[in-house]
Amino acid sequence: MQRRIPSRYALIAFAAICQNLAHAKDTALEQRLMRLPPLLQTSKEANLRLLGKRAEFEKSYDLFIRYTEGTIYNPSTATYDKVNLRAYQRKADKGWDAQDGNGSRFMAPTVVMEPGQTVRFRLYNQLPELPESQCQKAGINAPGQPGCFNVTNLHSHGLWVSPSGNSDNVLLSINPNVNFEYEYNVPLDHPAGTFWYHPHQHGSTAMQVASGMAGALVVQGDRYPTREHNGDLDTLLKSFRPVGGSSAEIMLLQQIPYDCLSDNQTKINWNCRPGETGVVENFGQVGPPGIWVKSGRHTSLNGQVQPVIDLTQQQVYRWRLIDAGFQAPVVFHIKHASDPAKLAAYLTRPKAGTVGPEQKGDENIAELCNGPDVMQFEVASDGLTHARIIGKTLNTLQPGYRSDILFALPKAGSYCVIGDNSVADANGNTASARLLGVIRAKPNAHPAAYAKAGLSQSQFMQKALINAAQGMPSTRIEPEVRQRVIADLTDGMRLSKFTPHKNFTAEELAKLDSGKKEYVTFNIAPADGTTSPTLFMVMGDPALNQKPAEKFAYQPDRIDHTLILGDQQMWELTSKLGNHPFHIHVNPFQVVSIENHNPGKARDDIDPQYKDLVGTWKDTLFVMQGYKIQVATRYQRYIGEYVLHCHILEHEDQGMMQNVKVVLPDGRGGAAAMGHGHHH
Repeated sequence: MQRRIPSRYALIAFAAICQNLAHAKDTALEQRLMRLPPLLQTSKEANLRLLGKRAEFEKSYDLFIRYTEGTIYNPSTATYDKVNLRAYQRKADKGWDAQDGNGSRFMAPTVVMEPGQTVRFRLYNQLPELPESQCQKAGINAPGQPGCFNVTNLHSHGLWVSPSGNSDNVLLSINPNVNFEYEYNVPLDHPAGTFWYHPHQHGSTAMQVASGMAGALVVQGDRYPTREHNGDLDTLLKSFRPVGGSSAEIMLLQQIPYDCLSDNQTKINWNCRPGETGVVENFGQVGPPGIWVKSGRHTSLNGQVQPVIDLTQQQVYRWRLIDAGFQAPVVFHIKHASDPAKLAAYLTRPKAGTVGPEQKGDENIAELCNGPDVMQFEVASDGLTHARIIGKTLNTLQPGYRSDILFALPKAGSYCVIGDNSVADANGNTASARLLGVIRAKPNAHPAAYAKAGLSQSQFMQKALINAAQGMPSTRIEPEVRQRVIADLTDGMRLSKFTPHKNFTAEELAKLDSGKKEYVTFNIAPADGTTSPTLFMVMGDPALNQKPAEKFAYQPDRIDHTLILGDQQMWELTSKLGNHPFHIHVNPFQVVSIENHNPGKARDDIDPQYKDLVGTWKDTLFVMQGYKIQVATRYQRYIGEYVLHCHILEHEDQGMMQNVKVVLPDGRGGAAAMGHGHHH
């Protein structure tokens, strides 16, 4: 049989089809490009009121909370799911103000502030009010009824500001149809760093954060180091700052477990069919152990699922990583991909079996992301600059953590941003590796003079930082201080002239260790001698062998820790069941020791995620079951009531929280008597 040769017109048509398919794929990828995070602009009313220089020191913002329709990319179907979620909005009208139409971003706008400013947030709770009879709860720590999560407030996580009045007060409630103005007086000596804001209404925190109500707070610093005082790390890294400024360095990680509920919002359905709308309305979407892993949803980066990020090789970037997830950790990992075309194709095709309780993660991640690791050089955690840069390839982010990293991509090509599977969550569940995003690195047309062939990633970063120090303006930094900075960087990339807090001395720690301590022991168990209900508790000194009881669950009218302004103290953190991120408001702490007290384990046989943590300053710290962790802290400047809690937010909502009160000294070595009011 004679083979028919395709006509010239058929070949042209076939070529056109191929070109159209390629164009469609390129268009799909371009729609996935990561855009700059939205930046919150000051209110027009405030701009008119604050004319002249006062406007530099007083900033006022409007934040509108309402249900918002949008879409979230679903890798399992390679389409966008329609969702209707509670969200922070920048505009007064009811329209959605996302910057991109195809992937509406449920990410609150970024706020940039400076030390010495007074910053006001006027919150407008435009969520619907529900009948009180519909939202009755069995108790203060019982899960809410479906849909009943519309009372809110605001927490500035990590900011060193007053916890009282209309400052960072999480003990008040803002009902639907109520407006309230928060006012943060940011002190002149506030550390420059990465912080974040989110709701903190007891009983609704997890549901609102899981709906996407979280945003970045950046305190931007311009204080150069002097002989007498340390400076802001921002001054050293200024030459690496992107065009969009500090807000363009934000990388907010979120977990939004939307589903398409049926049976009057009670039966959870992770597989949304075309035309259905995903919501976050049932506590069962956030409450059960390991529910985020079971949901099969993907962690988003700056409000986008599996975005494409365009960068340049051999250029230093600073990413301000913020884990705003409600439950599960993310092990942040960057790897080179040897086949960019294959990776791009993978990004745009449906992935069967990645949604639902049997999900096994993204297929072929190991095959697609098979190149060398990219080193992450952590310069700060929880917004507080390290004394020495910590190099890592696996960066474990627990809920509430922040990690400021520097990195440079060694060569042009594609890189995978991965949520790795090397760490278990609070309940011991391990998620399969998930592709969080793809970096496309273009060649550097103007590489730095120090970018010589054969340099390791550490050598490249060290030379880049020394070059940055040499470039700091002579009008702002004295020669001998500059030489100190360069000497530090040469000696193991130390940052001693940029740390914001004075470390505790060995003598101070010895005194604190022998003095009165505060104890936090997390536990999940039914009351002693019963089978139900399960209690989420914060107990005291484990040496007391306390039995599980209702009294160890959160009580809003009880003060659990009374502390004296000006004191410094040692805290011991442990967990009897499960792993829990400990977070305390207002004053950060220095990690003193981490010991493994589990049976059959050596004290120094600690989990890899704790590597290099001793000596660092934080406000959130993961406490693994059977570990004993000591941290030291100072009660400085602020009096008033605030909280400590587990930052697995559904644990907090169910009672794993305590009230803390800092009071004035009485002048005789004790605490002055101060009142305690009712908050709910």
